[in-house]
Amino acid sequence: MDAVTEQLFKQNAAIETAPLQQEAILYHPGANRFCILNRTSSFIWNRLGVPTSPKALASDLAASFDEVTPAQALEDVQRALNELVALDLVCNVAE
Repeated sequence: MDAVTEQLFKQNAAIETAPLQQEAILYHPGANRFCILNRTSSFIWNRLGVPTSPKALASDLAASFDEVTPAQALEDVQRALNELVALDLVCNVAE
């Protein structure tokens, strides 16, 4: 799991973003698809403007949301990244 948590991810540069209160709306022009991110996924999305590891994202998430434990933050980050990658909104940064 450490190798996975150390990989770097970033936003797909083709994605258009619009803020919506504490959430975000993403538009993928290549797929002609909109996606609404909840507060947690929006937080993660915003951090992915620069290449970031799941471990660093989880640390930021746990520090920013008092009710989230570090273990839960890592689970939430992994789940969100899996979905964002599957939707081609986020990509893995090759080293």
